[in-house]
Parts: sequence; C-alpha cells; structure tokens
Amino acid sequence: MGAAVDVIADLADPELRDTARELLAALGTVAVPRLLAELVDEESPVPEHEIEFVLTAKIGPPAYDAVVAALAAAEGEQARRRLSRTVSGIRDLGSHLGALGHPSPEVRRSAAFGVQNLCSTAYGREPRPDIDSPAVIAALLPLLDDPDAEVARRAEWALSTLGSDVEEPLRRIRREGPGRLRATALSLLAEAGGEEALSAADRAAVERLIRIKLPDDRARPLDTCFTYWIAVPGGDGRGIADLLGLYDARPATFALGHSVAVDDSHDGGEFGRVYVTPEVDGWTLVVGPWCDPCDDERAADVLDLVTRLSRRYGRAQAYYFGDQGDGSAWLVAEHGTVVRRCLATGASGDDRFTLGERLPEELAACAGEGLSPDDPEDWAEYAPYAAPELARRLGVSPFALGPDTEVRGAGFIALTPYARRHGRPRTGAYRI
Repeated sequence: MGAAVDVIADLADPELRDTARELLAALGTVAVPRLLAELVDEESPVPEHEIEFVLTAKIGPPAYDAVVAALAAAEGEQARRRLSRTVSGIRDLGSHLGALGHPSPEVRRSAAFGVQNLCSTAYGREPRPDIDSPAVIAALLPLLDDPDAEVARRAEWALSTLGSDVEEPLRRIRREGPGRLRATALSLLAEAGGEEALSAADRAAVERLIRIKLPDDRARPLDTCFTYWIAVPGGDGRGIADLLGLYDARPATFALGHSVAVDDSHDGGEFGRVYVTPEVDGWTLVVGPWCDPCDDERAADVLDLVTRLSRRYGRAQAYYFGDQGDGSAWLVAEHGTVVRRCLATGASGDDRFTLGERLPEELAACAGEGLSPDDPEDWAEYAPYAAPELARRLGVSPFALGPDTEVRGAGFIALTPYARRHGRPRTGAYRI
C-alpha cells in the first residue's frame, strides 16, 4: 500500500501523471482504498479530477462496490459530492441498476445519474439499440415513488431521456395509477415524447386547464438566455399573425409562452414556433428566435416583415438580447421605412447589419448609464447591453412585464412559415 501512496502522489506531477495512471490501473482494486482516502481528503495536493479519472476510467467497474460503500458512509458534503460524481462516472450499467435499490439515497441518486449518462438518447427520441431499454425502465420506475425527493427527481430526468420505449409504461400509470404518480407520468410523457405521446383525453385536459387559467393570467417577464422578439403597437394579435404568416394558433398563458421561448432559444434556436402575447401596456410582442433581426438566415425576412408591420400599424421593431454578455440587436421601422438597424456583439462583422443613424433613444440610454455616446469606447461598452432599455424607451420591454402590466386579451403559441418547410417543432413538457 505504501507504493500506491507514492504513485497517487505522482498524479499531481504533470511529468509523472501518465505513468502513475497506468501503474494504478495495474494495481486495480488494491489501490482503491488509498485512492478513496485521497479523494475525500480536502487537504490533498492531488487534483480530485485526477483521482476520479483513475477510479472511473482506469480501474472502472471493479472499483464500483468500494466507491458505493464509501459514499454510503460519507458524512461531509464535500466527500459526498466527490464520491457521488465518481459513482456516476463509472461506466457499468449493470452495477448502476443494482444500486438503484441501495438503502442510501445518495447512492440511489448517483446510480440513477449513472444510468442517465449511459442510456440517454443523443438526438431525437429513438431508444438506443445497444441498451435494453425495457429493463432499464423497469428498474427506474419504482424510484418515481422514492421517499427521497431528489432520488425521485433524478429518476424522472433519467426516464425522460430514454426515448419512445418509456411511453407505454407511463401511459399505463396514467390509466391505472397509482394516483399519486399520474401527474408525474403526464409530465414525463410530454418530455419524452412530446404532445404526440399524450392520449386524446390528456391533450384535452391540458387544453382545458389553459382555458381555465387564461382569464386570471398575469403578465410575467419573458426573459430567456437568448431573447428575440418583434414589437407592434396595439392589440391586434390575430392581424399581426396573419401578416407574419403564422398558423395553427393555440391559446397560451404567459408561463407557457415563456417556457416555450426558453426551450426554443437553446440548441441553435427553433425557428418554427413563436409566442404572441396579449396586448401588454399597449403593445403586442411576438417572441422566439424566428424574430431575430440580425441572424444570417433570418435578417432579410425579418427586415421585410417589420417594414410591412410598420406600414400597417405605424411602427414595428425587432430585437435580440443575450443576457450573458452575448450582445444586442435592434431594428426599428416607421410607416413602411426602416429608420435603424444595429447589431452590437463586439464581433468584427457587426457593421454589415448597420442601417440608419443612431436614434435619440440610443444616445439617451447610453448617457443614462453615465457613459458618453460620442465616445467610441463608451458606446462599444454599452451597446451590447442596450436592447432591453431601448425596447422600453421605444415601446415596451419583455423584461419589464409583471403583475402591474396592463393586459388585454389572450396570448397564443403559433407555428411560423419555417415550420411548413422544415416540419413542426418538437414539443416537450412546459409550464402552464
């Protein structure tokens, strides 16, 4: 064991690390107790990820039982975190499935995460052919009723990624119970297979719930990591939808609209669907990546649409804002003429989208931050964050909506012309 200690110490030395990994792999389970002791030692000079790598990738499944035992006995939060990550990282589905019944909730949670890591569908929703999905599903389903809420939640996440094989067992719960799991099964069905996986009765129940909520629906901020929207004065949502070519409109609460916008703004952006708000403080917003005024694929179409909207409604605007410093874009048209378009991300190609001169509202917003709009460095510092404030000054900002916002009418989710050409967007589990 003394030799193992010396070799473990070598993991901290970049020049000795590769040799140490191979020596520890050769020692196998003999080295596991010392590796575990080093892993939970917060004073150890050896990087924790190096020890985890040896346990998960170099020794692997033979170390599983020892790591599980250490996790079940661990007392400190730091030790549990490191050991849990190690359990989940071992690529041995059989061991993970066996550990789902362990008395320790920490172990059950980690094993469920390990199952998810090994069995998740990469793209789409088709089950992986190399996985015995029915066996995996049968092992995970009892955890939906686990007394530990975190274990149950982890089982939900794992089941939602297993593809279409999970749908019929979940539909069985919807039909036969237990009753306490029916709501969970409905959410998982929507996540795993989308609206198409729901029965006609379940789809009708969801639509009925939306109708019930709409009369008392209150505005909420429509903020996402990447927010795109078109703003039009007035409350003619249906007329706006007709001009934009939207179709298959379905009533939606603010929570549902926000949930869809969040989902659609990730993974490269979903152009096939938008949320059209009710009239909010005298404006209607159309929210979704399809509204991006400076996307290479969408810019020309959005320019045309916003111009046409402004011809009919007097004014129209389109915006983009990335809330992690990813930049802003805005497009402003009045009475059929584009008066301004700007992209501000700090990238060298931003200027190719520039149209018109800076608006008085742009200059005032920059000055309001204590910066000089005439100073190129100040403007470059401010512009990537400008979209929400410019939207507020020019009309209404989706980030500023809230319980005090005056709301008239009801919003809806609709498909865009992009969906006609490229297929309907994938649906999932959304808040209502």
